[in-house]
Amino acid sequence: MAYYNEDQLYRYFDKAIKKEAGKRIDQLRKEIDYLYAKEMKKIKEDLLLKKNLELNKALRELQVEYQDQINQIGVGFDEKLIKERTFMVNFIYQSVLIKLGDFIQTKEYDQLMTEKIKQLNDFVKNKKVVFNISENDERISKVIEKVMTSTFEIKVSHHIHLGGFLAEVPSDKIEIDETLDTRFNERKAWFYKNSKLFIRR
Repeated sequence: MAYYNEDQLYRYFDKAIKKEAGKRIDQLRKEIDYLYAKEMKKIKEDLLLKKNLELNKALRELQVEYQDQINQIGVGFDEKLIKERTFMVNFIYQSVLIKLGDFIQTKEYDQLMTEKIKQLNDFVKNKKVVFNISENDERISKVIEKVMTSTFEIKVSHHIHLGGFLAEVPSDKIEIDETLDTRFNERKAWFYKNSKLFIRR
C-alpha cells in the first residue's frame, strides 16, 4: 500500500481532476458541436426553404408579367395578320373581278356563251325559256337572239352583276344557272376553304 505526503496527494488529485475535467470538456464540446451542427442544418434548411418560396413567388410573378406581355404581342400580331389577310384576299378578289369584267367584253366570252346557249336550246326542245341577265351585259342579249330557236324572253336581273345567264324553263319548272356570279362565288368558297390565309376553327 502506497503512502503519499500532502504534496503528492495534491498533485494526484489535481491530475485526476484535470483528467476528469478534460473528459467532461471534450464531451461537452462534442455535444455543443452536435447541437451547433443540428441547429445550423435546421437554419440552412429554413433559409433554403424560404429562399425557394421567395424564388418561386418571384418566378410566378415574372411568368404572369411576361405571359401578359406575350398575350398582348399575340393579340397585336393576330390583328395585324387579319388585316394583312383581308387586304390580300380583297386584292385577289378585286383582281379577279377586273379580269372577269374584261373577259365579258371579248369574243371568247361570246363563244363561251354561244356554246352554253346552244346546249340549252337542244335541251329545251322548243319550250319557252326566260333568260335572266345582268343589266351591264349587253353582249349576251345578242348571243341569245342569234342562237336561240325556241321561244324566249330576256329579263334584267338585279341579282346578276357579272355576266352569263340564269335560264328558267317554266313548263318544266327548272332553272339552269350559267352566271359568272355563281362560278365566281363557288371559286371564292373553294379558295376560302383551301387557302392558308384564313383561320378555321
